[in-house]
Amino acid sequence: MTEIVFHHYKESPYAEKIRALLGYKNLAWRSVTVPRIAPKPDLSALTGGYRKVPVLQLGADVFCDTRLIAQELEALAPTPAAVDAPGSLGSLLENWVDINLFGRAVSFTFGSLADLLPDELLADRAALRGGPLERQALKAAVPLAAQELKLQLAWVENALQGRDFINGSAPSGGDFTLYSTLWFLGNGGFDFSALPQIAAWMKRMKAFGRGQSSDMSAEDALSLARASTPRPLPEQAVQADPSGLQAGQRVSITPDSLGHGTTVEGELVALSPERVTVKVSNAPCGLVHVHFPRLGYRVRAAKVAA
Repeated sequence: MTEIVFHHYKESPYAEKIRALLGYKNLAWRSVTVPRIAPKPDLSALTGGYRKVPVLQLGADVFCDTRLIAQELEALAPTPAAVDAPGSLGSLLENWVDINLFGRAVSFTFGSLADLLPDELLADRAALRGGPLERQALKAAVPLAAQELKLQLAWVENALQGRDFINGSAPSGGDFTLYSTLWFLGNGGFDFSALPQIAAWMKRMKAFGRGQSSDMSAEDALSLARASTPRPLPEQAVQADPSGLQAGQRVSITPDSLGHGTTVEGELVALSPERVTVKVSNAPCGLVHVHFPRLGYRVRAAKVAA
């Protein structure tokens, strides 16, 4: 099996989702610790400028966004299955968590920990969102966030009645997305004692462990990329697309959410309704293919320098 290299930091809820998935699939993986705040020169070199975590590296192929990472892990280790089909209950749950629940979890956790958060971290996250983060405003948001969380988590509590996981006897992608958000919420001191079904479910999710990890330096990860070749692309890798983008064109890719300062530019080598891939080349990592999902990212023709 291709060596799995995972770029992350321990406090990231998005990374926790993938760590739990690696545990569920009982996979061995190399752990590259990324700084929590910019600059992140090694990660940015590998991705062409994308600085958010986590990032999955398979040789000279680099995958951004947890949904795409989960799909790649599913392809590497299809049993036990853990990726939801589009339109399934699990995929609907993932969307609901990402769009509705996660922002409230961030408000509660950042507000609860506001006096403990370093100035550098607040400044970094403010730069990502393109607006200020003030401690007093964060703390003031906690009561409303707690109220909304209790209301929405009551739905999850009811959904878990009589079942071990959201879909029944085995977890799916929706479980891992929800778990990582509630794990982050628990780090902020949220009390789950009034939600016994959720508390028991979280213990079951935690029991999967985190697979078998071994440390790897960022320098070694870049060396691996330089020594590797991107995997072959499918025939007609760039499909006809409403954007009108063409193979070989230089494009920019920016996240819809928290996208300030995270734009990647590269040569378009693959484009479909599901994902986009660009070729990036630089001295630290050599030539790599960087992959993104289409959902949640803006892909445009790159501006030509005057």
